[in-house]
Amino acid sequence: MASLRSVLAAAISRGCRLAVTTQSGSLSNSSKSLLVQQVRPKSSLAGREYLQQIPRIVSAVPACHQTAKVIFDDNKTAEFKYIWLRDNCKCPLCVDVDTRQKLLDTPALDPKIKPKALQINDRGDLVITWQSHGGEEHVSTFTNDWLYRYGQCFMHDTFTAPATLEEDGAWPRPPLTLWNRYIIQKRLPEVEYQEFIESDDALFEWLDMFYKFGFAMLRNVPTDPDQLKEVVGRFAYIKETQYGVTWSVRINPTPGVHLFQTGLGLQLHTDMNYRENSPGMQLLHCLKAEHPDKLGRDPGGQSFFVDGFRVAKWMEDNEPSAYHILTSTPILFSIKNKGQRYGNMVPIIVTDSEGDVTEIHYNNRTMGPLQAPDHVVVPFYHAYKLFSERMRQESQQLTFHLQPGDVVAFNNRRVMHGRGSYDPNKVERHLRGCYVDIDEAFSKYDQMLSQRPPLL
Repeated sequence: MASLRSVLAAAISRGCRLAVTTQSGSLSNSSKSLLVQQVRPKSSLAGREYLQQIPRIVSAVPACHQTAKVIFDDNKTAEFKYIWLRDNCKCPLCVDVDTRQKLLDTPALDPKIKPKALQINDRGDLVITWQSHGGEEHVSTFTNDWLYRYGQCFMHDTFTAPATLEEDGAWPRPPLTLWNRYIIQKRLPEVEYQEFIESDDALFEWLDMFYKFGFAMLRNVPTDPDQLKEVVGRFAYIKETQYGVTWSVRINPTPGVHLFQTGLGLQLHTDMNYRENSPGMQLLHCLKAEHPDKLGRDPGGQSFFVDGFRVAKWMEDNEPSAYHILTSTPILFSIKNKGQRYGNMVPIIVTDSEGDVTEIHYNNRTMGPLQAPDHVVVPFYHAYKLFSERMRQESQQLTFHLQPGDVVAFNNRRVMHGRGSYDPNKVERHLRGCYVDIDEAFSKYDQMLSQRPPLL
């Protein structure tokens, strides 16, 4: 295990800040394993506390190469091209007030456009009056917070876009919480179904837990086979796939059925990596199951979940070469279902332009033959083994028996799930499942987040 200092150094070098919570003030070897890692962008622009730190504009002056140089009171400077400023004017003539869709026709602008005047008004906004060519002059107004946020790419010469903080009041999302068994069991992310249905506060709490942990539960949900439609209807809509709108996880004696419809154990995996865009959110509703206490024995069929982002973080810190292999080697995932073949190539660990993990794609059952240069083959299998062994450790897994009335929701591109084997001749087990486009869930979350009081 890497030292805390090395973990922090690695995070900072990647452009991240780590907020680390421990059980006590001292960091023994045991407490290090219980670290809660919360990752946010280094710029400090990922939390609502940012609103209390926005630098004011000191001055704005013309610069070389059709640029306006804007100087902030934290001594930072951003140079904005005139054409970029004109294209991003937010006045009602250029942007629809209700939908925030652009009305301005960007291709109609002159790339060599120049302003007639640059001014700072009494509110500290940058006001630009554009030169007129036979028509009326146009005025654009930019707030200091908007310029500072969207000027980060010009200050640091990166392609990084900030978390959305537009004039419609959308707030940046909070940091993610990376978890293992000990962390998530301290406060299991769960909400009572009736509160979820009746209270917007409970709905927000559930969506907030789902966003941060990639995992959230509902308790005491009615065991109607169609109940998932009402659950999902609170925040999004169900995504229909080749398996239907909803689908059953129970024994199907028909030859050639999917393995999830048998009593076989299913190792940890993410679903449908063989699709161009695998579903981002999955829900499973337990309709029937045997309780170990009533049977006096373990009936099998236990569910287990692992935070893939945390496992990837461990790989990056402790096995960087193996981590690089898994982020840079595309894997063919494929399946044949009802006579139709699906296939897609994607790395096991997907990262963005800044090197941050955005998706996990892992399913040993649908992984096809590795197609890679000869010198990559053995290192890949070594890296794959390390990743698999780490996630299969009991300390990484949240394990329990789903009971009738439980609904579990998880981020299918982050949290891996699996199931223990069971004897269908002795145990009755029936789940109902569905998929949801995760951006629909997050859109509802963002809307509700913007209605919350700011964090000071």
